[in-house]
Amino acid sequence: MGLPVVGKAHQAGAGSGPFHWFIYGSSLDRVAFAAWAEQHGYRVPDFAAAIPARLDGHRLAFDVMSRFWGGAVASLAPSEGAFVEGLALPLPAEARGLCDHKEGAISGLYQPFPVAVTPLAGGAPIPALAWRSSPDRRLPSELPPSPKFLDTLVRGAKESGLSATWLTALDALRPAS
Repeated sequence: MGLPVVGKAHQAGAGSGPFHWFIYGSSLDRVAFAAWAEQHGYRVPDFAAAIPARLDGHRLAFDVMSRFWGGAVASLAPSEGAFVEGLALPLPAEARGLCDHKEGAISGLYQPFPVAVTPLAGGAPIPALAWRSSPDRRLPSELPPSPKFLDTLVRGAKESGLSATWLTALDALRPAS
């Protein structure tokens, strides 16, 4: 499954073997991801093997400010009884730099941590890496999500085949009109 990557971060954080990237944010939107990849000199991973999955015991936390998105963007926060849906994307070890770059770990904004996600279709948990905001880079309190970010997240969640329950939860994050 060769995944040629180029760019200054292509070797950063290289792991020792293949891994699953748990994608729960803007990278779910293939058009947004492709635009970022082109801008930064990466080839978009093949999403054909991506598995819609659920991370239990966490919720989305909008505790990171982004100039690009014009407001707060998502991270993960522990929360008993909560869950976050996304994709478990299998990748070769050499793609770790792409993930660290895309997730903001290169600048120290986010950091990877191990998780186990459950396929929405059922089956055994999948060990994966997810990225969450670095404690020293979080906002003092959460803010409403950037509308542009939320639109991208919802579009990607629909495209990724995430559950109707999750899509309803995302729509509930929109301000009442």
